[in-house]
Amino acid sequence: MGKQPQKKCCNNLAISGSTRFLLVLSICLSQISTSLLCSAAENPVVLPTTGMGPGPADLLSKAQENTDLPTSDAKHDINKSLSVDKLRLNSAVHLYSFQPIRMEVQYDQPITLEEALNYAVENNLAIKISRENMNYQRFVLFSQIANFLPNFSMSYNITHTRILNEKVSSLAHVFIPRMSYPVFQGGSVLFGALGQYARERGWTQAFKASINDALLDVYTKYNNLQLARVLLQIRAKAVEVSQEQLKVNRQLDKAGTGTRFSVMQSETQLANDSQALLQQQVMVRQSALALNFSLNYPMAVNLVPAEETISEQSLFRAHANITELVDMSLKNRPDLREYELFRFAAGRNVQVAAAPLYPTLAFFTQYSFTDTITAPAVASSGGTAGAGVFGGLFQTNQQGMGLVWNLNGMGLVTAANIVAAQSLARQSGIQANQELQTVFQQVRSSYLGWRVAREQIDNAATGVDSSTEELRLAELRLRQGVGTNLELIQAQRDYINALTSQAQAIVGSNMAQAQLLHDTGVISMNTLLHGYQGGAN
Repeated sequence: MGKQPQKKCCNNLAISGSTRFLLVLSICLSQISTSLLCSAAENPVVLPTTGMGPGPADLLSKAQENTDLPTSDAKHDINKSLSVDKLRLNSAVHLYSFQPIRMEVQYDQPITLEEALNYAVENNLAIKISRENMNYQRFVLFSQIANFLPNFSMSYNITHTRILNEKVSSLAHVFIPRMSYPVFQGGSVLFGALGQYARERGWTQAFKASINDALLDVYTKYNNLQLARVLLQIRAKAVEVSQEQLKVNRQLDKAGTGTRFSVMQSETQLANDSQALLQQQVMVRQSALALNFSLNYPMAVNLVPAEETISEQSLFRAHANITELVDMSLKNRPDLREYELFRFAAGRNVQVAAAPLYPTLAFFTQYSFTDTITAPAVASSGGTAGAGVFGGLFQTNQQGMGLVWNLNGMGLVTAANIVAAQSLARQSGIQANQELQTVFQQVRSSYLGWRVAREQIDNAATGVDSSTEELRLAELRLRQGVGTNLELIQAQRDYINALTSQAQAIVGSNMAQAQLLHDTGVISMNTLLHGYQGGAN
C-alpha cells in the first residue's frame, strides 16, 4: 500500500513528458508553416491555371492616386469591369467547346449593340404590328372627317309598266343625280371625329410604347447573350484548370507522392466541369435564338456579340432621386398618354350614342332625266296619267330641305346605348388610373433594383478577391504538402462561382438601368448607347 502513490507519481511524470514533446513538435510545425507562408508572401507564386493579373488592391491604390473620387466610387470603377484576359484558354479546350453549336447553326454573325437596336426598330414584328394598327386608326380618322363633306348619289332606273284597263304599256328611263348637304346629324359626325382623333393619337402613343418595349427587350437579350458567352468562357477555363490539376495528380500518383483518391477526385471534378460546359453551350445558343426572335433575324444564324469585355454602363445619373424619376415618368411615359386619350375617346362615344335622339337636317339638290315611251301611242293621256305614267321626255331640277326625326323603339334603344357607353367611359377612366398606379410601381421597383444591382457589383468583386486568394493559398499548401486536393478543388469551385457572380452582377446592373430608362419613358437608342443626359435626350 505504501508503494502505490509512488507509482501514480511516475505516471504523472510520464504524461507531462509526452505533453512537453507534443508541445515542442507543434511549435516547430507552426514555425515551419509560418516561414513558408512568409516566403510565399515575399515571393508570390504565379498560378498559370488561374491566369490572374494585377490584384484589385493594387489597381485600387493606383486609381486613388490618380483621382479625387471618393474611395467607394474609385473602388466601384475598378469592380465594374470584368476582363476576359484572365479567362484566355492555354490548352486545346476551345477545339471542342463549341462543337454542339456548330452542329446546328449555319454560320456566326458578329453584331454590336447599336446594330441590334437599329435592326430591331426596322424589323421587329411587334413594332410592325403596332405600326399597322396606328395606320388603320389614322385612315379611320380620315373617313370620319370625310363625313363633313356633302353626300353624292346617282341612280339610273328602267321601269316597264302595263296599265291593264287601258291596255297600255310603257317603258321609262329615269336618271337622277342627287347632292345632299347634311347640316345637323345630332352631333354624331362631330363627336365621332373627335373620338376617333383621340383614338388615333392613343394608338400613336401605343406605337411609341411598343418601340420602347422592343428596345428594352433587345437590350436585355443582347446582354443575356453576352453574359452567356462570358460564362461559357468561365466554364471552359474551369475545364482547363481541372485538366491541368488531373495531370498533376496523375504525375504525383505515378511518382509515389500522391494518392489514387486524389486522381479520382480530379477526374470527378473534370467530369462535372465538362457537363457544366456542355449545359452552358446550350444556354449560349438559346440566348442567341431569343435575340434572333426579337430582331426577326434568321434562326439558323448564330449571333455573336462583338464586345468581349463586359462592363457596367453609366446609363443613368448615379445620384438621381425617386421624386425626379416619378416626375420624369409622368412627363414621358407613352402608356399614360395612351390611356388618357382612350378615356377621352370613350367620353365622346357617349355623345355619339345620344345622337339618334335628335332630328337630322339636310339640304339637297337633284336633277332628273325621264324618257317614257307608251304603246299604243293613241292611248288617252288621262288614262295613263292616272296610273302615274306620262309619255314623253322630261328634265327637272329640284332643291329642297329634309328634316327627319326617328326614335327607334320609342327612344329606349338609344337610351340603353347611352348607358352602355357611359359604362365604357367609366371603365376607361379606371383603366387610366390603373395604368398610373402601374407606372408608379414600376418606377419605384426599378429604382430599388438599380440601387441593389450597383451594390452587388462591389460585393461580388470582394468575393472574387477572396476566392482568388483562397485558390492561391490552396495550391501553395498542396505544393508544400500541408494541404489536400479536396481543398484545392473547393477553392477552384469558389473561384469559378465568384467570377460567375461578378459577371451576373455587372450585366444585372446594366439591365436594371435599362429597365429604369424604360419605366421613366426616356429609353431610346441614344440613351441605351450613351446614357441619359437629362433634357438633351
